[in-house]
Amino acid sequence: MTISNLAVPVERIKPIGGRSSTATAGHQFDLTFRAEVKAPMLGKLMADDIECPQLEWNECIEWFRFDTVTQQWDFEGKIERNMYAHNRESNTFRNWHRSRYTIATDVTNHPPAALMATKREEDAKKWIARNGFSWNLHIRDIPQMGVLGGSGGGGGLSLVIGDTRRRVIYFDLGFKGQQERARLVQILETQQGRLTIHHLIRGDIEKKTVDELSNLERWRFQLRTSHG
Repeated sequence: MTISNLAVPVERIKPIGGRSSTATAGHQFDLTFRAEVKAPMLGKLMADDIECPQLEWNECIEWFRFDTVTQQWDFEGKIERNMYAHNRESNTFRNWHRSRYTIATDVTNHPPAALMATKREEDAKKWIARNGFSWNLHIRDIPQMGVLGGSGGGGGLSLVIGDTRRRVIYFDLGFKGQQERARLVQILETQQGRLTIHHLIRGDIEKKTVDELSNLERWRFQLRTSHG
């Protein structure tokens, strides 16, 4: 199997919550890509397996705590993980881990009748292994943070649990052995139970850019003047 057209399309990014949020806030986004399996040159009837690249859903999660004495944000620590390796049974990875071949049978992928007639994942996989096919897939993530504080979530325990904190997630998404990567950064900040930064950036953004005080203040201003 080969993967191509890896992207996080801007039209498939959706904000969750806004400056008036009191529960959770974050974003929903889709990692979209195309999978292709070529038909075997020989032994078509014997082919029933597909060599599938390993998903890499790498997240670097940074936490910041506000020091009321110095009136400055201090770096508390970070968690770095391949979330797919950490918990491949999560809802985020359901499409890929459990249904990647049956998704090929969806009418939007224009499957042949024989493939469309398959009902089980294993049957769809066997048909594709023997005949070859290419189809579109997506993985949807909804990273959020509690506005009033708290802990937990797919990334593990929060390093700062109060109602004043900042969390930055650097996403590096792709497949092992494949050159294409999708990168984005999410910045969420609360102060005294109010959302103050609610921002998602596509691209390979450096940490110094995210930590730059003028950028942080600009993102706060954008949220303060938004209608959400």
